[in-house]
Amino acid sequence: MPRPLKVLMVEDNPADAELVLLELRRAGFEPDCQRVDTEAAYLERLDDGLDLVLSDFQMPLFNGLRALELLKERGLEVPFILVSGTVGEDTAVMAVKDGAADYLMKDRLARLGAAVTHAMEERRLRTERKQAEEALRASEKRFKALFEQAAVGVAQADATTGQFVQVNQRFCDIVGRSRQELEKLTFTEITDPRDRDRDLETFGQMKAGAIRESIREKRYLRKDHAEVWVNLTVSAMWAPGEAPDYVIAVVQDITKRKQLEDQFRQAQKMEAVGTLAGGIAHDFNNILAAIIGYTELAGMVLEGNPEVRAHLGSVLQASSRATDLIRQILTFSRQQPLERRPILLLPVVKESLKLLRSTIPSTVEFELSLATDSPVVLADATQVHQLLMNLGTNAWHAMKDGTGRLQIKLEKCAVNESQAVALPGLRPGIYAHVSVSDTGCGMDEATLRRIFEPFFTTKPPGEGTGLGLAVVHGIMDSHDGVVTVHSRPGEGTRFDLYFPAHVGKAAVPYPAKEGPAPRGHGEQILVVDDEELIAQLIRRALDVLGYRVDCATLPAAALALVRADPQRFALVLTDQTMPGMSGLVLASHLRQIRPGLPVIMMTGYTAALMAEQVEAAGIRQLLLKPITIHSLGVAVHAALTTEHGLAKDRVT
Repeated sequence: MPRPLKVLMVEDNPADAELVLLELRRAGFEPDCQRVDTEAAYLERLDDGLDLVLSDFQMPLFNGLRALELLKERGLEVPFILVSGTVGEDTAVMAVKDGAADYLMKDRLARLGAAVTHAMEERRLRTERKQAEEALRASEKRFKALFEQAAVGVAQADATTGQFVQVNQRFCDIVGRSRQELEKLTFTEITDPRDRDRDLETFGQMKAGAIRESIREKRYLRKDHAEVWVNLTVSAMWAPGEAPDYVIAVVQDITKRKQLEDQFRQAQKMEAVGTLAGGIAHDFNNILAAIIGYTELAGMVLEGNPEVRAHLGSVLQASSRATDLIRQILTFSRQQPLERRPILLLPVVKESLKLLRSTIPSTVEFELSLATDSPVVLADATQVHQLLMNLGTNAWHAMKDGTGRLQIKLEKCAVNESQAVALPGLRPGIYAHVSVSDTGCGMDEATLRRIFEPFFTTKPPGEGTGLGLAVVHGIMDSHDGVVTVHSRPGEGTRFDLYFPAHVGKAAVPYPAKEGPAPRGHGEQILVVDDEELIAQLIRRALDVLGYRVDCATLPAAALALVRADPQRFALVLTDQTMPGMSGLVLASHLRQIRPGLPVIMMTGYTAALMAEQVEAAGIRQLLLKPITIHSLGVAVHAALTTEHGLAKDRVT
């Protein structure tokens, strides 16, 4: 079947043109021919749809070499064959060098079919090669865009030396180095020393062909020595049966995720230790209650012996210090009751600074920046005072030579969404921001990771309990706030405290006055405590205060006494934590037997008690352990003289 052939023939002799067409038909072509003999006509019909240009060499108004030149200028991939009766061999060779596919003499047209077939095949090959080259360039462009614009780091390294061959910008950003720097380094030189052995082991397995890929988490060290965690996928590049030439590493920065995981683990650890510490503190409260109570009773009996009373005063002083320590433990474990009220932090900070200034030597300079527009916050002033004292004292101890600068700042702070993401626990909004910084010795990363752990301390034995910063952490948690720390060895430390702003006016504080303990008038009181030592202590203390007392060490026995004579007792004083029945449940049963019977409940912590539950059980007062004779007298007197419940009041 004849092959269609679209031909542009440059020929001034129609007879010669017919001979050429005849030869093309003999060769199996079906030519669709347009004949021109001027440059203008040639240019008008010259386009990429042509299959072939056949041109005479010399014509009155045009010539073959000019036709070839114009074809090249158009950039068309159309085969050009020179057909002439006058062209010399040198000219013909020059035409081929300039891009002609072939040349023929008009008296030797028998070779025309073969020449056209060869020219068409050459065109097909050129077209395919050009398309392949364009596809390759497009592929390279896409790969380069993929490589350079990938959201993950990508690096190619030599499989023999481990040296980087090429890296993308994201990889440079992750490891904190430029391309030029990385291309002079190996992967081991930027790997954290703790991960190098495993890296080398994996690399050796890849070189030996034992594995083709590896996926794991590892650490790089940036140029500034900062640690960066990554998720690393390494693949070997090799031909079948050959050793790998290169390895490709795909790296995703997971540093923030690791930090969040560390914070979560730390929170779990703090919660677990807090629960344990709270339990220990609760048991120790009972021991302290006995020590304080019996010491106070002994002091009353020995009023005429000043020397012994002085010794007993020392016991009470030491017991007071132990009580403070227990309160710190309870604060850390979030079991110390909070008296959060709308307050301004400025007066609390100023009061704390007065005490700190009188405590810390004058060789330590105080630098203050206290804004008057800091917002009202919902806080317990006593605990904020304790928090600032702990931080200030720690800062002083960090300045080992006793000289330096302590900076305390209070300001209004607006936290936006990006800042909230960077500081876990914070939400966008307004905060009162307190910072306490020093010019002391600073801390390394290992110490920073543990500073909020209870009983962890860098001080020598006997110089610290290790609870100060744990208490700070506990106080900030209980105030819905956040504490962060920034420190480097030799560069000092800064603690930042964020208290959420409260909508409302600040409460006006009023000083509590302590006078003599109120005395009774022979009222009958029932004391319920499962520890005999505590029950007898309270009985003797109430005897001294002018009351008559019965004791029960089991809640069931107490219920039996009240059932036997509901009007016998003016008041019931019960512990909260007892075997078989809690003080809250006991109070509810007592209320059923005798509605309106005043009940005081003693407890070491109130975190688990809801005010509604306490009030519903008919409890008049909550008395916090360890108790003193004064606090006992005040609580009993208040409960007996008040007709309506005071479940929300507390006596300490």
